[in-house]
Amino acid sequence: MAHILIVDDDLSLREVLEIALKKKGHTVWTAPDSVTALAILHRESIDLVLLDLRLGQESGLDVLQRIHETWAELPVLMVTAYADAQSAITAMKYGAKDYISKPFELDDLLYTVERTLETARLKAENSWLKDQIGQRYDEIIGSSPQMREVFDLVRRIAPTTINVLLTGESGTGKELFARAIHQASQRSAYPFLAINCGGLPENLIESELFGFRKGAFTGADRTKKGLLEIAAGGTLFLDEVGELSPVTQVKLLRFIQERSFIPLGSTEALHTDVRIIAATNRNVEQCMREGSFREDLYYRLSGVKVHLPPLRDRENDITLLAKHFLHKACRAQKRSLQGFTADALTKLRTYHYPGNVRELENIIERAVALEPGQSITAASLIIYEQLPGSELECGLEKVLSGQTTLDEYIALHEEKILREAMRRCNGHKGKAAEMVGLNFRQFRYRLTKAGEKDEED
Repeated sequence: MAHILIVDDDLSLREVLEIALKKKGHTVWTAPDSVTALAILHRESIDLVLLDLRLGQESGLDVLQRIHETWAELPVLMVTAYADAQSAITAMKYGAKDYISKPFELDDLLYTVERTLETARLKAENSWLKDQIGQRYDEIIGSSPQMREVFDLVRRIAPTTINVLLTGESGTGKELFARAIHQASQRSAYPFLAINCGGLPENLIESELFGFRKGAFTGADRTKKGLLEIAAGGTLFLDEVGELSPVTQVKLLRFIQERSFIPLGSTEALHTDVRIIAATNRNVEQCMREGSFREDLYYRLSGVKVHLPPLRDRENDITLLAKHFLHKACRAQKRSLQGFTADALTKLRTYHYPGNVRELENIIERAVALEPGQSITAASLIIYEQLPGSELECGLEKVLSGQTTLDEYIALHEEKILREAMRRCNGHKGKAAEMVGLNFRQFRYRLTKAGEKDEED
């Protein structure tokens, strides 16, 4: 709900409007004169002003002009018993959004208030989104070189019919990208359906994908359409596709090749046109070498492969994403926080985000709920660090399951250590080298190998 300021020298009218607006869920401030009104505006975050044209000996138009000069985007509704064409024109010139004449019907005024607030909200959102142009694709935000490359690739492939394989760690936004590709394609008027291939047992995956006929198996007391049939003309998103069983892989491959499939319990093939977007956080190439994922299916799925970088490799995007999630969480929780303190931003930028973008969003949501002040502080950024040893165990599991190679895992953690040493030494390579037990040349070589620009201290 909105924060509304009523400026009127009529006490009884102020009280009537205050009661009516509070019943609508708004937070209301009242002021009998310009001095009180301007003091409230400087102190509070106001969304709309109801302003009388005459405030005793003062002119409401003078107050309107001062409001417009300082808070140009703040909507103001003029309320007066002295309506005339010239004052209305002057009020609009000074930035008033509407002009309400006394006496008025209370319901009409409340309707005008809600309509003005909605217009202002949409304008603010559109302005905020325009600020992000060049930094976002659909709902995915980023200004780093890695993300700009991804955006460019997605823009080029979205209008085509080619299948897409999205790779990257959990929490990097693979389903968001899949939906964005669908919305930017010629299939956007048709269904977008998603299924998590790792969340269901093999028999349920098959029935969900291909459907079944009544009597196909025990308990099949009705005929059920599969997702491939329901998504006709649209897009099917296969999340965690690397978890599919060999049998289901064969059936999926046949569908991609022939654009037809046979529901369980049927002998009749159904033909359908569906674009496949698949995603995985596993190292599919390693799975193919091990024989757990079919090479021919991989090449059918990866018409174009799009890799989504982890958040720890996109340090420049952290602030941008944090502000986006703050805006989103404030709307959801009906709060009006102004931003982040310097120490909060430092804490956000220096965290490694094993849960990637999804974890950052959760951190911001918690902070909005917990923050008692007007800006997010470091104390409100509650980060649930992994328990000692759990990160190592997670890394071991990724290496042993083929999600990453040993060299990749070692290189990643070496880079983390080098960058942390640089941070603690304020960018001084000599001191950082000494901290980690290397000489200067060794440290500089490893840092350059990790992608850090080589600059002499």
